[in-house]
Amino acid sequence: MQVSVQILLATYNGARFLREQLDSLFNQTFQDFTVLLRDDGSTDDTLQIIEEYQQKFPDKINVLKDNLKNLGATQNFGVLLENASADYIFFCDQDDVWVKHKIELSLQKIKALENGNHEVPCFIFSDMKATDEAGNITDHSVWNKLLLHPEYCTLNRLLIQNIPHGCTMLINKAMRNLAVPIPKEAILHDHWMALIGAACGKSAYIEEPLLLLRNHTQNVTRKKNSLSDKIKRFSSNFWSKDQYEYFIRIRVSQAKALKERVANHTTQEQLNLLDDFISLEKTSGLERKKLFLQHKFYRTTFWHTLKMIARA
Repeated sequence: MQVSVQILLATYNGARFLREQLDSLFNQTFQDFTVLLRDDGSTDDTLQIIEEYQQKFPDKINVLKDNLKNLGATQNFGVLLENASADYIFFCDQDDVWVKHKIELSLQKIKALENGNHEVPCFIFSDMKATDEAGNITDHSVWNKLLLHPEYCTLNRLLIQNIPHGCTMLINKAMRNLAVPIPKEAILHDHWMALIGAACGKSAYIEEPLLLLRNHTQNVTRKKNSLSDKIKRFSSNFWSKDQYEYFIRIRVSQAKALKERVANHTTQEQLNLLDDFISLEKTSGLERKKLFLQHKFYRTTFWHTLKMIARA
């Protein structure tokens, strides 16, 4: 059966690396896809590069045009997702490089996960290699580098900390239909997708790195930190009550939006879990500690979890 595949590409002042990313898409072993692209108000040469590739691949690249101006990454992907219509949908950042068989292998994995049932929201994600600005590999596993454990992609864990990176994710149409519109309470679009999948869908992961994740000075979400920087931040954050409560508050807000979205699509057990997580907002001390331990609302590392519970 013929299926449709879309790649959602969000751009913003990405001229420096955009060509390399686009080349990696058009060098994939699987080519039966289209790119749905939205620019978020670039002031560099991004739009000229997009036009150049549209001329090269006129049937492949569709550009969304609107008057919404600068939305930020999460809502840029949100608008793209609302306009997506394919059976399978990838998320694509502007500055990475895709391994040649990323699309092919991801499609195989998600079809196996669906097992013929296209009504169940499904997503898959993979590991990555990290590179510097020039594309030189600095880490062969981002999961190992960031101490992420893909087997913890469960609702109780994801409510505290996201694991899948959006740039590695592939979702099916059932997931798209439930996820849109992405609410303002969503911390990031990939976090929202992972929570939807954990609450009422299915997920699987690919251990092989299928993407080169580029770390560069213009990408504030991927800045490197030395061990001493991490230790300083760890110790300073430990005593910051305001920062800690903000950490809890934004996750509770996201959980409230999630509960509203999946109320008719998940089990009572999952709804009870969400209720208990939401109650973190109005608890403190031993009562909050008990909730963390009872439901294993943990981060992916022991020390970060210990700090979080100790400060409750």
